[in-house]
Amino acid sequence: MMTIAVNNIQNASVDQDTLSLLITAFQLYEIAKLDNNVYRKGGDLEIPVNLIELYYKLIKPNYNNMLFTFRRKYISNELLVEKNDSSLERKGMNLVYDYIQNFDVDNDEFNIFVTSLRLHALLYKPLDEKNASGTSEILEEVARLKEEAKAEKSIEKYRKAQELLKGIDGTRFGGQLRKENVVMADFDVSIPDYNEAITKFNEFVTPEKKKEFEDALNNTDIFAYINYAVNTTADLIGMQPFGDGNKRVFRSLLNLMFKKKNLPPVYITRKERKTYHAALEKALRDHDYTDLDAFYYYKICDSIYELDFQTYLKQTGFVSSRRTMG
Repeated sequence: MMTIAVNNIQNASVDQDTLSLLITAFQLYEIAKLDNNVYRKGGDLEIPVNLIELYYKLIKPNYNNMLFTFRRKYISNELLVEKNDSSLERKGMNLVYDYIQNFDVDNDEFNIFVTSLRLHALLYKPLDEKNASGTSEILEEVARLKEEAKAEKSIEKYRKAQELLKGIDGTRFGGQLRKENVVMADFDVSIPDYNEAITKFNEFVTPEKKKEFEDALNNTDIFAYINYAVNTTADLIGMQPFGDGNKRVFRSLLNLMFKKKNLPPVYITRKERKTYHAALEKALRDHDYTDLDAFYYYKICDSIYELDFQTYLKQTGFVSSRRTMG
């Protein structure tokens, strides 16, 4: 049975003329983007701010309605942004988004530290299972060789068994914090040593950090929450608490944080990689988040249009009304 993408617009209590104007506004936004005439210099965010405010005032969306369409494109885009496309990583990313899709924002426990560990464990679960399976096969071979070595009094088979044991790496990678210093490729930023990184990461289980999150979540200013979520996950990327997969995990965490506020999930295309990396580097190096916040305002608009309006237009064949001027 094929799953059909659901949109939020069909269930919105908005009259046809208002809906037509809103659709036209987002279509014009999309056209301006194609002409490279949307992204403004000097921090002018009037366009995305107004579009987001209008959308949330009029449509009152449901996050999961957009997730089906999102997942089809996101999984491949996200992996290609950081050049980590493999079958195991796709499986892991799908597990991450199974978790996000099934996450009950009203009842499920959410803590930035604990949830990040969970997402990292899911991202690397297929790889960990493959390694565990390989370890099991090696141990069976070792046992066989030792039995034969004993029966045949063969020192050669015994040595072969010992060599196989040396090659076993049964370490579980998912959900494990790093124990060594690292550098972040493609970025001119300083990464804290592993002791400092883990100490900072652990602070997210403290009552102070929990209250900080709750205050941001309960803030009626949706843009204050967007900034908090974007800036916090950027700082976590800068800490690099995991040995690998930090950007993928914390961008996934950002989408779960967006779900907590009913904001749409976002993804970054390969064409946007350079812009995103420059904004992220500025945030991590200079603690200046303005470009990164602005980038995500536009990405939220992109998702609203692509995941909701485009789905609605394709399913209904809706044509926005226009007045002809003589």
